[in-house]
Amino acid sequence: MMRKEFFMNFYKKDEHEPESEEIGVKLDGFVLPLKDGEKIGHNEFLNKFLDFLEAEGWSYTGGSVQIDFDGNAIEDIDD
Repeated sequence: MMRKEFFMNFYKKDEHEPESEEIGVKLDGFVLPLKDGEKIGHNEFLNKFLDFLEAEGWSYTGGSVQIDFDGNAIEDIDD
């Protein structure tokens, strides 16, 4: 599976630039499959998540890791 790369550019605002009015959502949780025994690969999830963000014209700043059922970080299963 081809890994997508997603880059965000940050810049320092000019002192005359108006304050941003954007309001967003903070994510804090796990994404797990609904069916017992199924697995979601880290890269598989990121590809679909980035497709969704790009389609909506949204961005995401944060990190992500592959986890097991208990929420412990593990090596990517689809590296």
